[in-house]
Amino acid sequence: MLSQNVPASKIVFFGLAEDLARESGRILSEQGHTVYSYPALPASSALTVIEQIHADFVFCAAEANDYKLFLQAIRQKTSSLPLVVVSRQPDTATRLDALQAGASDYCAPPFESISIRWILESALASRHAAV
Repeated sequence: MLSQNVPASKIVFFGLAEDLARESGRILSEQGHTVYSYPALPASSALTVIEQIHADFVFCAAEANDYKLFLQAIRQKTSSLPLVVVSRQPDTATRLDALQAGASDYCAPPFESISIRWILESALASRHAAV
């Protein structure tokens, strides 16, 4: 079982709808994380943001145009950064597409504190196992 504590992290949202960003951001902030929210950006601009913030995690919307290309471009530049895809319409095909494009995980609302903590802990565990 995963621990109850995830180190305070810098988390960036790209392209999440305002209500999704607000709800998941609230939960993450309550867990001690710093959350930054941006509209969908081209991968090159997103990489600049990620580097400037020194992001520990990235969440992006499956509904954003070309999110798979976005994931692939980010993954090429930073192979260990956890990338989580968020979708309002969770289905197996979208989940598999996201994972094949380089996502570390996939989630859908409603967001629960325990679920988000599990996603972060799983990504951290995978990241440390790869090192």
